[in-house]
Amino acid sequence: MTPEDVDLLQRSVDRVVAIELTTGEQFFAEVVIVVDEPPTPDVFVIRVLREPDGVFVSATEDESGESILFSAISRVAPIPGVDYPALA
Repeated sequence: MTPEDVDLLQRSVDRVVAIELTTGEQFFAEVVIVVDEPPTPDVFVIRVLREPDGVFVSATEDESGESILFSAISRVAPIPGVDYPALA
């Protein structure tokens, strides 16, 4: 991940981003918490799906999340129309 990807993740808590893993898998995810600290920087997300009306809903019935190591992420992209605030 680039420093810009990390910045976007940090600004995206409680918002949805598009994530691409190093395996090539792509999905939408709501960012819950970002831990940018050694030894294992990671992000905790809830995978979501985009409904035809544009609303994002949990991809799983139990709304369980997952932790993804930064090293497993190749790219993070903003979603058009979502407001990503500047870091304080």
